Amino acid sequence: MEDQTRAPESYLDPQMKEFIAYTASMAAKFGNTFELTINEARAAIEEAQRPAAEGGPVMFESRDRWIDIGGRRMLVRHHKPTDESGTPVMLFFHGGGWTWNSIDTHDRVAREYASRTGYSVMMVDYAMAPEYPFPIPVLESAQAIEWFIRHGEKWGVDGTRMAVGGDSAGANLALAATMILREEGKPLPKAMLLNYGAFDDDLTRQSFEWIGNSTLSPQTWKIKWFLKNYLQTDTCDDWRALPLKGSLANLPPARVQVGQLDVLRDENIALAEAIRAAGGEAECVVYPGVTHGFLRAVGRVDVADQAIQQGSEWMMAKLG
Repeated sequence: MEDQTRAPESYLDPQMKEFIAYTASMAAKFGNTFELTINEARAAIEEAQRPAAEGGPVMFESRDRWIDIGGRRMLVRHHKPTDESGTPVMLFFHGGGWTWNSIDTHDRVAREYASRTGYSVMMVDYAMAPEYPFPIPVLESAQAIEWFIRHGEKWGVDGTRMAVGGDSAGANLALAATMILREEGKPLPKAMLLNYGAFDDDLTRQSFEWIGNSTLSPQTWKIKWFLKNYLQTDTCDDWRALPLKGSLANLPPARVQVGQLDVLRDENIALAEAIRAAGGEAECVVYPGVTHGFLRAVGRVDVADQAIQQGSEWMMAKLG
């Protein structure tokens, strides 16, 4: 473990440091997004972050399609790496504090998983807060998982061989939605690939103490802002919002991936430990020198490529 009397910035991977500077330069002209309206902030973040999602693997086919869930039509982007049918499938939920980012800002990450596994990857365009606060996003996510398990063959995939995953708020939704389906006695995905998720509202863990007031985003105040925006309250004991508050028994195998310099690091470690304590299968990998959101640096930061490759190999071992 690192010496926490040193500043966390001193542990930054040089490539990660360059990527942070690059994204900061892209966002600089918009000022502080937390001082903008939600729609202004979303537009600014899209313009600043979409360039990082360009390049990378070319798909056999990429299509924006729709499924009917919860009384509305949900957009799902289908990345198909080959012309093969009946493959396993990954449902990917993007991060962004349940508030912003999109299937466009995370498009390359999804295509990387598709290319490296040979599986179709479905990017779920769930409803976001504050217009659609908790529990709407997680209930929609559970319905999307259920739809593909039951009807995946309509899109040429084997929904019975499914991994769910995502990053940050998306990892939260993937896990919590799976827990909802477990409680309802419905079929579950076969694996969960959870990247630096937000799983709790305990902001006293050591990673918050060390990183939360540094220059590395998201700082503690941002985590509080996102939680309040999603939950519309200062306190919440509902495990559907904060999975570490619920039972973690009888869940699919989980791989948890998080950066060393992520304020959420310790709750990700705690999640894997809690799943194991409940009798489940879980592993947690802490990647050195990288921050929250590091997977979107794929192609620019070697550690991001390593994490996506290792996550892909893990899914292939679980799904075949």
